[in-house]
Amino acid sequence: MRAAAGLSPSMPGSQDLLDLRNEIALAEQGHRQTGQLNPRNPGALNDAVQFGKKVMRRSLAWYTRPLHLFQAAIIRSLQRVANAVEYQRSELWQHSEALNQNTAAIERNKGWMAEQLREQKMAQERLREHTEATFLKYKEQVSGEISRLEGRLANITEIDRRLAQFQEAASRRTGDQDRRLQQLDFHIDAVKETLQALEGKIQQLDGATRQTSSQLRVRERDLRRLLRVVGSEPIQQMSTKVSPVEPMFPSEVKSELEFDYFAFEERYRGDEADTREKQQAYVDYFRDRQDVVDLGCGRGELLDLLRAAGIKARGVELGTDQILLCQEKGLDVVQQDLFTFLESTPDESLGGIFSAQVIEHMTASDQLRYVALAYQKVKPGSPVIFETINPQCVYALVRNFFLDPTHIRPVHPETLQFAMDSCGFRNVELRFSSRPTELHVPKLSLDGNPPGLEAFNAGIERVNGLLYGYQDYAAIGWK
Repeated sequence: MRAAAGLSPSMPGSQDLLDLRNEIALAEQGHRQTGQLNPRNPGALNDAVQFGKKVMRRSLAWYTRPLHLFQAAIIRSLQRVANAVEYQRSELWQHSEALNQNTAAIERNKGWMAEQLREQKMAQERLREHTEATFLKYKEQVSGEISRLEGRLANITEIDRRLAQFQEAASRRTGDQDRRLQQLDFHIDAVKETLQALEGKIQQLDGATRQTSSQLRVRERDLRRLLRVVGSEPIQQMSTKVSPVEPMFPSEVKSELEFDYFAFEERYRGDEADTREKQQAYVDYFRDRQDVVDLGCGRGELLDLLRAAGIKARGVELGTDQILLCQEKGLDVVQQDLFTFLESTPDESLGGIFSAQVIEHMTASDQLRYVALAYQKVKPGSPVIFETINPQCVYALVRNFFLDPTHIRPVHPETLQFAMDSCGFRNVELRFSSRPTELHVPKLSLDGNPPGLEAFNAGIERVNGLLYGYQDYAAIGWK
């Protein structure tokens, strides 16, 4: 630490600064002599020489003037460097003095701290001795207290033993009552289960009764028609055909050149991974079945799933781009009109039919014909699934249905269910999907929960179901 104190007259760099000052003095002397005329002995020759030198000095002023400026700038720069070095040397000297003072203070504090540390150790030793003495004193007191508590604990143990005997006697007295209550609860549960079973059977009977009543009324209708034909109407009128129902929204798009449906599907239906995830739920309906047909297979998402599940399936599609994509995937597909395919297929030969987002492209009469042909072509016990847009959801109808210019008529779920029931399908169920959870009318929240708030929010929930309910549904029936 004392080495810092030696930075003073013999400080490193002081000799360099003296040399710098000497060089600056020589530079100033040379600067002053530049362009000066040396004195000579008087005479004509001297006058001529001096005159010639003056002429030359004046004629070379354009050269010497920048040289003077340059030399002056150099000298000023050297002066500033010397001043800066002098200032830094002074600062360094002050820091050295401060460092020497701090070193002395540290040495003084070091001794004081050592003295304090010795005093603290002595105080800790006295505290330890006092603590040990106090601990021994209280240890004796605690031992005596523990002995007294042990005596009281023995008394408490005896009381606990007598209490246990009393509780055991009470348990024996109440055991019979508990068993009787358990038996009564068992009988009550049995009665509740019986009542629930009876309620379920009553509901089934009510449903069967309504279905039987509906079928009976249909049979009565058929009998009235038959009696009318036999009794009064000419036989040939039975062959009169009913005019087909006109399309609700006729589509004049007749070729792929008019509308690029493949690109349209890629943009608005979503990617294939999303569609496969959605259709994964339908795979279980076709387990252990053969010759399943996907009518209107599109890009072949369900065919991919069925192939992965080991289910033999093929697809029918009219779009050229979709057919080429399916063939590129190695899927079994044929490019053909759906009605032409079904009419050329033998009755009761297919192991199941799936048709997603197809039936809404048909007129009402073709929709009914489509359902009837599907029932006619599948084997007994085989499933048929029609998936389409749910017109009960305003968002799905306004956005999804009218977005596609080739859509002709939406199908109400109950209408499709009735059409399948009428053709003979059994256990027709409706499976709704694709609810847009991000779209909804928020419920109202008020402090204090005023009267009517719960009813209002229930109404909001019904409005959400109407506006933003399930976008799609599937009608699933069995032959």
